Order: sequence, then C-alpha cells, then structure tokens
Amino acid sequence: MRRDPIPAYFRIYQVLRERIASGIYKVGTQLPTDHEIMTEFAVSRHTARSAVEELVARHLVTRFPGRGSFVQEIEPGRATDWSAQALEDLQIRAAEADFKLDKIDLVDTSEVPHAAAVLQLRPADKVMRIAWSRVRTEGPIAYCVAHLAQELATRLPPDLADRLATSRTIPLIEKHCDVRAFRVQQVSLAIAADETMARHLDVAPGAPLLLLQRTYFDIEGRPIYYSDLYTRSDRYQQKVELFRHRQNVSLSRFAPANEEDAA
Repeated sequence: MRRDPIPAYFRIYQVLRERIASGIYKVGTQLPTDHEIMTEFAVSRHTARSAVEELVARHLVTRFPGRGSFVQEIEPGRATDWSAQALEDLQIRAAEADFKLDKIDLVDTSEVPHAAAVLQLRPADKVMRIAWSRVRTEGPIAYCVAHLAQELATRLPPDLADRLATSRTIPLIEKHCDVRAFRVQQVSLAIAADETMARHLDVAPGAPLLLLQRTYFDIEGRPIYYSDLYTRSDRYQQKVELFRHRQNVSLSRFAPANEEDAA
C-alpha cells in the first residue's frame, strides 16, 4: 500500500485550523491537549505536538508552558495567511473577516469581455456578476467579482443574496445548477489599483494589489465559473504548499538518484 505523501501532522493541523476558522474553537478557548489529539487521531505525541506547533507558527494559537494552547486573536494589521492544497482551500480563511455583498446583476458579455471569453460564451449570452468584499475591523482585505453564465445562473435560488452571507458560491452552484467543480486554474498577477478598486479596498490609486484570477472547470473540462479576486498585499498573503504525487513518492523511496546515494 502506498503511503499518503501529506504528513499526518499537517492533516491534523488542517482539521484544527478548520475548526478555528468555523468558530468551533473560539478566540480565547483552549485547544485539546496533546494527549487528546493523540487519542482522537491515533497518532504519536510528536505528531500531535507538531500539528499544534504549525498553528503556533501561523499565529492562530499561542502555547503557554504548563497551561496549554489557546486560540489567539489575529493582531490588527496582520496579513491573512493561509495555504492552498486542494480546491476546497481556495477561500479566505480569516475567521473574523465579514462577508459584505456589493451587488448581483445580469450583464451583457460586452461589459465583461475577459470573463465571457474564459467562460466560452457567445456575444448574445448574458453573464451573472456577483461582487462582494471581505472586511476586518481595520478595513477591507479583498474584493471579488465572480461571473457565471446565465444558463446556470437561472437555476440559482431567488434568495441567493441571503444565502451568500453564510454559504460560499461554488457549493451553491454545485447544489442548485447540477454541476460539480473538478479542477480550478489560478493566475496570480501584480497590478496597480485603479480608481474603482482603490475605493473598494480603501487604498490610494496606483497602490499594489494581488489579483487572483480563478477559473473552475467540471470533470469534462468545461468552464463553469470565473472570478477576479483583488486583494490588499499588506493584509492578505497566499501560500501554496505542494506535495509529490503518490507515485513519485513511492519511486523516490526505492530508486536512488545515483550509485553514490545507494552506497
């Protein structure tokens, strides 16, 4: 049996991080002890401790010798920091960042030519455009403009605006539009804020922004959703952590790179 290339401690860290982000472990509450983590996940003390140390390194938890580990409040001004390994990870993981819907409208493809081209729409087609921001106490983190073909958009529930306050867009599309996202392609760009984006993100025109352009495809390779995520570089950081494919990990364990390595 091939071994999972993602370390056990990191999988546990992901679970604990998700519990913090979803509010199961609230700010100020104590995390399970190393022994409790060992029991729940059937791992060694070293693995349990490494998972918690990963939370500490990412400023999500503070360890107090003799007292335990506690969920900490993110310092004002600290950039949101998260890692992406799978499609489900492509969301802002700032538990204290509020979702604020800006608008939902139906526009001609001529108004959003790039999105229309990515979604492979015809000139006569319409595009649903959904725009929202993520805001912390000190101000906005990011502003997103998402696009969906009218053919799919008409299947979304009429109370979409209310649902977006508690649900992410992709799960809603999958549930109501009879499609499933299988793959996502992301392009990262450094851009200067124009007048519109400067207003949305509370920065000066010309300020540096990170633009993440994401296209979601179904299993047949058809594009179903495209978004432009504009982020403030001083409040948002993205990390991508890459692991070898299972086959490569298996081969690397048994095939030395050269004779010297085998000695």
